Amino acid sequence: MSYYPKSQVKTDLYTKGGQFQLKSTKQEYIGYYWKNSKGEIYTKKNPNVGGSESLEIIPQVSLPTSNAVTYVEGNTIYNLIKRKDTTKLLLIPTYSKPSPTDQDYTIGNFIRYFSKKINENVYIEISKDTYNKFNQKNQKYDYKSYLVFQLTWTISGESIKVNNTNKNIVSLTEYNYKIQGLGAYLKFNYLEFYK
Repeated sequence: MSYYPKSQVKTDLYTKGGQFQLKSTKQEYIGYYWKNSKGEIYTKKNPNVGGSESLEIIPQVSLPTSNAVTYVEGNTIYNLIKRKDTTKLLLIPTYSKPSPTDQDYTIGNFIRYFSKKINENVYIEISKDTYNKFNQKNQKYDYKSYLVFQLTWTISGESIKVNNTNKNIVSLTEYNYKIQGLGAYLKFNYLEFYK
């Protein structure tokens, strides 16, 4: 190892991980490191400690958020870099458009199912099957990150009454679950599916 004057090195630096990898093996590095004035980075506390190995910055993968497919591909790359077990990735809710049956219209209502991200105001309408998987805390699903709920949606009768009934059920659901934004997600269209 070359000799460096004190002014040419920064010593006793520490990384908790996610920053550097060993140049030789590409393995993530956690621990003390030092760097010289050329920007070269090495393991150990300083250049005087033997067995120092060369480090490099872990390449960052940019993850576009606008395209879900690209995001998943980006996530796969990220997991490979971090050497994570991708077989343990949990399923998240996916959109499912409901379709009331003739029998539903005869009865006058049907059940709609929704999920909301626990820490965000992000809603998505889901299928009964997805609702059941999350509600039953199925281990393959990311049930800890989502609130799932159902509501009875009126679809026939006098339009003013139908509108008010659905508006009230949305307000009541927001109140009961201490959530906001469900009405906005539904675009305040309380006559959706009405016949």
